[in-house]
Amino acid sequence: MCRHTLSVAALAALLPLTATANHQPPGSALGFGDATRFADTQGSKQNPAGPIAGSERGVRMGVFSLGLSYEVGDVDDFGDDFEDLGDDFEALEGLPEEIEALDPVDEDALDDLANRIGELQDLERRTNDVLNDLGEDGYLTAGAMGQFVPFPFETTQDALRGSLLVDLEYSARGHLSVLHEGELKTPAAQLSADSDDYGIGEGCDDPYCIDDEGNVYRDGDLLDLEADINLDGFGGYIRSAITRTFTLGYGTTVYDNPHGLLFAGAQLKHHQVELSRMTVGFDDDAGSKLSDEFGENSETDTDFGVDLGVMWVSDHYRAGASIANLIEPTFDYPAVEGEATYDQATARGEIDPDESYRMERQLNVEGAVHTADGRWLLGGSLDLNAADGPFADGSDDAYQWLTVGGAYRPPHAALPGWRLGYRQNLAGSEIGYITGGVTLFRVLTLDAAMSTETVDSVPRAFMFNAGVGVRF
Repeated sequence: MCRHTLSVAALAALLPLTATANHQPPGSALGFGDATRFADTQGSKQNPAGPIAGSERGVRMGVFSLGLSYEVGDVDDFGDDFEDLGDDFEALEGLPEEIEALDPVDEDALDDLANRIGELQDLERRTNDVLNDLGEDGYLTAGAMGQFVPFPFETTQDALRGSLLVDLEYSARGHLSVLHEGELKTPAAQLSADSDDYGIGEGCDDPYCIDDEGNVYRDGDLLDLEADINLDGFGGYIRSAITRTFTLGYGTTVYDNPHGLLFAGAQLKHHQVELSRMTVGFDDDAGSKLSDEFGENSETDTDFGVDLGVMWVSDHYRAGASIANLIEPTFDYPAVEGEATYDQATARGEIDPDESYRMERQLNVEGAVHTADGRWLLGGSLDLNAADGPFADGSDDAYQWLTVGGAYRPPHAALPGWRLGYRQNLAGSEIGYITGGVTLFRVLTLDAAMSTETVDSVPRAFMFNAGVGVRF
């Protein structure tokens, strides 16, 4: 009994404290927004035409980059709800002892017993409500992304008649959702909260009979009031996606006139994706099960993707459009065998046994205005359609970004550059973020995004990027 209670409470406690936000942008694109920014490679590679549109000859390369983030469901006050339930829940263990203590059994004692059973049945209903609400709104997404020298590597040369981009990026994301279509059952559910339903002495004429030893019979059958609480159907659904993406991109000028230049670019991507999933029942030892079985329920596959982009650049403004995942690479989740909680959730329709991750096609438009020297920049971007992330059956993992941002690039490397912006997910969790970042010595970038919504005074989502890049 206590083990069940601790399992539920532990899950609730994890939700506000842990969890990567959906599709974290790389490097300084986090602080400024998804519109192309020429100051560094990470800010210009989102649109395949971005590297060549910067039009500065030479080489840019990364030394390292790291991104960390979390996102949690709208589970405000669930911690308090579970703390209150946990205090009351222990009383369910004492129900058989309370009945045995009815000595002698009399009418007043039966009234007290019926009232007590009513309280426990109300607790059961409230617990089911909390678990269902947690299943509807509670989730946890966590992860990291990173790159190592020399990636991303970008070179713009006359001999190439354009720009070449070579990139290698790693990311890992995990997602926890709650299976909640079951129903908690306690020993109190077998009983009645009406004292008129009880009689004294085995074999009485009432629906429930209590003998001198505190045994309870219903229609002549002895009830097992020490039976464990039934939590079948409740549990956690855990998935992860570990991705390695190699990118080869090229961009060039396709049209020019006195008013500006039109650039076009393409990126060929090779994705290696490892997908894992498993379920953990509330009566399982979650830590042991994760360490013993999670790696076994995984599947690795590879596929190719293509991104295309165009950008018009004038003296004081720029505008662009891009399409990601033109051919929509797809990866399948592994089959899961021998997990009772998984089989039950599949039978109820909570889990799709044929689940897959499809990198959905997505269109983006962007624009920016800037001073003639490029030091001041104001830009924005919009995804024209929503796309699902790797945990596609949860709508919270869908994303469609609207971003706006401003940036300043100082004339001297000793002065810090800065950027400030706002991004809003128009799909899925629909969370908005205040974003900002700083560049030190034109080498080190630090950027962060914090959600405007909180859970128990903690931001629902947070993203952080750090990176070092050089130009020569």
